[in-house]
Amino acid sequence: MLKKLKSALKSPTGSILALALKAAVFSGLLYFVNGQWSMVVVFLAAALYFYFRPSFNADKFLASFLVLLVVSLLIRWSIVNNQWSIVIVIFLGFLFFILLGIKNLIFIKRESLYHFLNNLLLLIIFILFFRSSPYHLFFIKYLLLIFAIGLLSKEFLNFLIPELLPSQKKKVIIWGTSFLIAQFIWAINLLPINFLNAAALSFLAMFILQDFVIHHFSGTINRQIILRNITVFLVLTLIICGASKWSP
Repeated sequence: MLKKLKSALKSPTGSILALALKAAVFSGLLYFVNGQWSMVVVFLAAALYFYFRPSFNADKFLASFLVLLVVSLLIRWSIVNNQWSIVIVIFLGFLFFILLGIKNLIFIKRESLYHFLNNLLLLIIFILFFRSSPYHLFFIKYLLLIFAIGLLSKEFLNFLIPELLPSQKKKVIIWGTSFLIAQFIWAINLLPINFLNAAALSFLAMFILQDFVIHHFSGTINRQIILRNITVFLVLTLIICGASKWSP
């Protein structure tokens, strides 16, 4: 019976099932964290075990894994006894499912799924940053946000355009992008708009920058793409700002 189960889990369908079980355990343990440090240890131990077994590609997606762990705990601690807590932990488990599938080469269209995962993680950290109080440890949270953006940007470049950039140029792009976004976030933080609109503006800027970088280093950048991205950015910025409730 045990041999049959192992054989089934090694099949393509079984691999997806194994990922789903790991994601379910991830969500279940996260739900029971509830500020209890003993459960935090159990949750982290299980997540680390699931991620590093097998260790194949573990270093390649480590940034996404670490960011997902941190934001999962931060979100769980902020929604204790919230009616949406079950839905949110299931969603975070779904992100863990995608991450493991990409890492372990289970999914076929890994580039599209990775782009989706990377974008969601960026959006989540923007929401967490702008949702927190701007008066409590702002500078520390600001630096941590920029550091997380840098890590995700580095992983993004290494995965989507791995052979096209020398390491030194890659570092310049990563931290240059992080610096530009940092200035943009600082400016947005001064605007009297709610945290969701602020996060949406930050994510929009990051998304457009990533698109420019991909097209530039894949040799597909042209005037049409530049005009399209600028137009999309301006139109969506106007929509987001227009939908915001400006309060002094």
